[in-house]
Amino acid sequence: MWQHFIWFMQSQVVRSIVTPDGIVTAHADRMLLFRPHRGREQMLRLSARVTVMLACIGPQDRVFRLLVGDSNGSVHLFSLPELNLIESHELGKSSVSALTLHEPGGRKRVIAGLQNGDVFAFGEGIPTGSLKLFSISGPIGLIRSNEEILTIHSGWSREVRHWNGDVVTPAKRWFEPPTPPKKGGTQQLILPKAVPA
Repeated sequence: MWQHFIWFMQSQVVRSIVTPDGIVTAHADRMLLFRPHRGREQMLRLSARVTVMLACIGPQDRVFRLLVGDSNGSVHLFSLPELNLIESHELGKSSVSALTLHEPGGRKRVIAGLQNGDVFAFGEGIPTGSLKLFSISGPIGLIRSNEEILTIHSGWSREVRHWNGDVVTPAKRWFEPPTPPKKGGTQQLILPKAVPA
């Protein structure tokens, strides 16, 4: 009975994503499992517990990639439905707590927020693999990217920042967009201004 209880505790689902083709679940015992509606289940054991997941839609409007952040501060990209590892990025020692996609000019990039308040970017056009953009004072619970503006939620507070960390004036009304910083031209993740990881 105790062995069954221990196995049950280790296999608790900590994160899940429902896709049109099946369900992805991350478990407390570090297992990652994809149960398709048709076909064979895929599973693998990760080196750290999953803290956040993000499904990515491909060219045929199907979910074909899975981004996984873990408690060791790394982000992994897997193929779906195979769960083959495509690439990994070690961002820091703190847990990854938020992920969002950003596609400026067709380039695919990922913005990651960590429990210690660090914000990283990685993906196409970033030669060093990943770049630390800036830090905030609290843990990041949610991050959203819109053009050159990042909206970050930390607990009950919300911060609106530019790629380089500059604070952006929030909108006066809920239906208005935030006011970007007064600088010449539109800016998109200018790499020389980003701090290397």
